[in-house]
Amino acid sequence: MSDSDHVRGPDDAPVMVVEYGDFECPYCGDFYPIVRRILNRLGRQVRFVFRHFPLTEQHPRAPKAAEAAEAAGAQGRFWEMYDLLYQNQDALSRSDLIRHAEELELDVERFTDELDRGVYEERVEDDFQSGIRSGARGTPTFFIDGERYDGAHEFEPLIQAIADAGELTEVQQSLQPENRELRETIDRSRRGAPAAGEAVRDRFSADEIFQRVTATADEEIERSTRLLFFSGLAAGLSVGATFLARAAMTTAYPNSVGMGNLLYPIGFVMIVIGSYQLFTENTLTPVTLVLTRLASVPQLLRLWGIVLAANVIGAGITAYLLARTGIFDPTVADTARQFGEHAMGTTWTALFYKGVFAGGLVATMVWLVHAARETISRVLIIYAIMITIPIADLFHCVVGACEVLYLVFVGAEGIVSVFTHFFVPVVMGNTLGGIVFVALVNFSMTENRRFPEYDRQRFELSWFQWLLGMRLFRYLRERHDRDEQTKTHSSERQD
Repeated sequence: MSDSDHVRGPDDAPVMVVEYGDFECPYCGDFYPIVRRILNRLGRQVRFVFRHFPLTEQHPRAPKAAEAAEAAGAQGRFWEMYDLLYQNQDALSRSDLIRHAEELELDVERFTDELDRGVYEERVEDDFQSGIRSGARGTPTFFIDGERYDGAHEFEPLIQAIADAGELTEVQQSLQPENRELRETIDRSRRGAPAAGEAVRDRFSADEIFQRVTATADEEIERSTRLLFFSGLAAGLSVGATFLARAAMTTAYPNSVGMGNLLYPIGFVMIVIGSYQLFTENTLTPVTLVLTRLASVPQLLRLWGIVLAANVIGAGITAYLLARTGIFDPTVADTARQFGEHAMGTTWTALFYKGVFAGGLVATMVWLVHAARETISRVLIIYAIMITIPIADLFHCVVGACEVLYLVFVGAEGIVSVFTHFFVPVVMGNTLGGIVFVALVNFSMTENRRFPEYDRQRFELSWFQWLLGMRLFRYLRERHDRDEQTKTHSSERQD
């Protein structure tokens, strides 16, 4: 170890791992997520050191990439650049490296100057020579407590070697064949969120639940428009099952008060277990990213708009089929019509407040679903909470949309009145109720962290980026830069 080494983990960790790596090496790139997975599994039990070993002949862009990491390290952002370089191995040109520096909000002028002057060439060469002296011949090469690791470059053999070197008893026991199921449960976490509690394996702390919610949000907000739309469409169609089942059950047991409500949660079970996109359900988790400035407001509004539109289209398709194809017999059709008439007969203000409470219940359901580990537990949570909505005469915007659109398709209401009188207040109420709950949980029950092995500052957006979104922010910045260049050229011509 030297003062110039880049280190993750505490000084008193029982085991130290040194990696000699190359940012352009495809094998290093393939092994990068495994290293992250190991660090996430071992936490403070390991001290990880990264040293440069660019194989110049095979990977001509690797030396400059290593120097870029050092230039970022000089500004306190080595590990952030390390992550970016491995996550973008096809983007290692000079312009790419400068763009990475801009993304990390470094002093780009200083970064570019140091990169062009080769300030860190000697530092990278020193790492390379130390690897040669130690016996590194390729990348990645690992040393565990000073001994070169010559085993398979796979998760299980490497973590086993680390556990043996550090005498990490708990990890060694989890790697035994009889504990395979537990080990897979603990380690299977693609985005870093825990799959089992740290203190008590079958129970999560508030922080651990928050990490799982944030991991889900990360996936939701990164989905393409096409995937969001068709997943939202599937959710809207599934909500039709709630409308259909509730109408049929209510008609079958007309004298049993609330019997029809027993099947109200069926559509939500299909949506949550099937991982479809439903407004107020999947769209609430990304609020955590926006509240912590890990995603921008425009990103959230894009997600909301696509999913809500797809949900309403799906619900509308179901309502149209039920209204126009004779699926309902006359008695069930009359019951279905009564649902819509009840919704339209409720005042605008009452719809809003009923929507607020329904949104809070949905947000509670989302939080608790992330606290559960088994499908049966999730189904029970969904059922117990969502059945409260019809029992308490509350309204969910997508289920309600199916009910009132049914009225439109049987000719009892107009689309404008349905939109202004019902849809607007319920959507506003559901959204407000969900956001309030998420905000309370986010700021009062958690430590506002994303994943334990990440520096949260690496991901946090500036206030302008948060408000405008990255695309508009970059456009305005590029336009400003062009204007400044134009002024400079104009001034030079005048001189």
